Amino acid sequence: MTGEQALTLLISIGGLVFIIIVALIKGFLLSKRKFMCSNCNKEFYPKWYQVMFETHFNEYFRIRCPHCNKKKYQRIVDEKM
Repeated sequence: MTGEQALTLLISIGGLVFIIIVALIKGFLLSKRKFMCSNCNKEFYPKWYQVMFETHFNEYFRIRCPHCNKKKYQRIVDEKM
């Protein structure tokens, strides 16, 4: 392996580790936020791993409601921390 290849590999691994750390932080912060189910209208706090990589648009995240078990876009209902 040449020095250039080793540098490319090191940068790639560093970028991947950075992305994983950011996703973990995002998951932990969002797990402290209250969501409301768009199907049964019950409020809940998601698990950190539910919101880590899920699709979202503004305050709507596509996660599964623990009450009705529907996976839809659920809205954050509390104020920002």
